[in-house]
Amino acid sequence: MKYVQSGGLLDRIKILKSPWKSDFIRLVKGARKSIHLASPYIKKDIALLIVDHANPNIKINYLNSFKLSNFYRGASDLEAIEILHNNNVNLKSYHQLHAKVFIFDGKKSVVTSGNLTSGGLLHNYEYGLLVDDAELSSKITDDYQNIFRDKELTGRITIDVINKASQILRSVPKERKTRFQLEDKELFKRVPVEEIDADKYEGGVDSIRANLKGWEKDVFDVLNEINLDIFKLKDVYKYEDRLKSLHPRNRYVKDKIRQQLQVLRDLGLLQFLGGGVYRKLWKG
Repeated sequence: MKYVQSGGLLDRIKILKSPWKSDFIRLVKGARKSIHLASPYIKKDIALLIVDHANPNIKINYLNSFKLSNFYRGASDLEAIEILHNNNVNLKSYHQLHAKVFIFDGKKSVVTSGNLTSGGLLHNYEYGLLVDDAELSSKITDDYQNIFRDKELTGRITIDVINKASQILRSVPKERKTRFQLEDKELFKRVPVEEIDADKYEGGVDSIRANLKGWEKDVFDVLNEINLDIFKLKDVYKYEDRLKSLHPRNRYVKDKIRQQLQVLRDLGLLQFLGGGVYRKLWKG
């Protein structure tokens, strides 16, 4: 870690180059009130590192790109998400997330290219800045919170979401598993898997359908019939009569459709593009 030599604010900016795991641990240990994390990918060993070194009762928020494809291909570990959940970390998903930002007590912040993976902290060549300035870190925190609190942009990662995603991934037929799931992971521990990560889940539609039920399954089936990767809400509304016949007691079918689209978004199967436009995150 090196300070940028200059006057004023620049004296409080440090360059972070790989490996910077020890710097990250020091920042986690030093935080007393809050830690805000934003990273598309996270691995189990780093999740354990965070909960092991964070101070008891500290408030931790984590913004993740929760997509089945990320777990299917090994860019992220679903077990890491579960570890954080079980340690009272507040979890949200933002599918457009690409930034890696880490804020400690609202006074120190890191903006970097590195994810919360061994590659991001140790093995890859990553580059970033540590800002040791309360005023600038406060502005970064405000930007973070604006996204984290936005219910349209982000979805809550609950234990139900985690369990359902786990069930789907366990249902993937062996012949459809990726080489990163089948071969010795030691061979790939230095490979930046996230760089080759595809955006869409390829574990098969059957592995998804087998773990959905009721409305969520019926709406998912409708989406499969829409022969578009990017579709509009009105495209789903065309199936209102069919869904009404399947659920005759429900008088608010359109409301239920929107609710289930959010459920599928939270599960990492849909991306909200805004203005009633959605994108599928699975391959048929």
